[in-house]
Amino acid sequence: MTTSNPSRVRRVHGALGLDDSRLMGVLALLWSTTAVYIVLHFTHVFLGVPWSPLFNLGTERGYGEVFFQMLTGWSIVLLVLAAFRRRSGLLAIFGAAMAYLLADDYFTIHERFGTWFANSVMYVGKLSTHIGEALWLALIGLILLGALAVAYRRSDQLLRRVAITLAALFAALVFFGIAIDILHSPFIDMPVIDPVFIALEDGGEIAVMSLIVVYVVSLAFPRENDGSTTDEPSIGP
Repeated sequence: MTTSNPSRVRRVHGALGLDDSRLMGVLALLWSTTAVYIVLHFTHVFLGVPWSPLFNLGTERGYGEVFFQMLTGWSIVLLVLAAFRRRSGLLAIFGAAMAYLLADDYFTIHERFGTWFANSVMYVGKLSTHIGEALWLALIGLILLGALAVAYRRSDQLLRRVAITLAALFAALVFFGIAIDILHSPFIDMPVIDPVFIALEDGGEIAVMSLIVVYVVSLAFPRENDGSTTDEPSIGP
């Protein structure tokens, strides 16, 4: 019992590529940047310092959103590179999913659909827009899951483990982006609670995307150790 938890932590670190101290350092750098954005968000909201509204994590095209989009762009490039190097349709589909996420974040696709849904289809109070957003994202999710299921069946065991890890990271992203957003909706007009939910939602998304970037770096540029090739890196539990 005393060794099981450390062993599990090591396995998780290995699955995410964090047994490489260089990648751990990159993650620490990205998470430190995320923490700075969160602190500046709170000082801006409660103290007015810095004065620019771009420091508010909830501001469209604010500094936090731009940083998130930059991380998402990096993950797309890395996933495409990893898919090419491994000749993997499975990783290419994850890259396509990330490309949709970037387009959705930049063009606010699901928010636009949620507004249309509330105005044209169903209005049930403050949750109407969020219901519409959830329905749209569920549709996109079903399409991507169908494509992933087909590619998963055609992939080897190593890539299946990679897919499970990526799916878990995407689930964490969905948790902060959708679940926290829905929980946030009743508190939007509360001046103290609202900024906390914004920090949790947007800060959480940035933190998870940082972890995704570090993980896909390990996929695109695997280490060669114990005789493994670039096609079979030491990843997964």
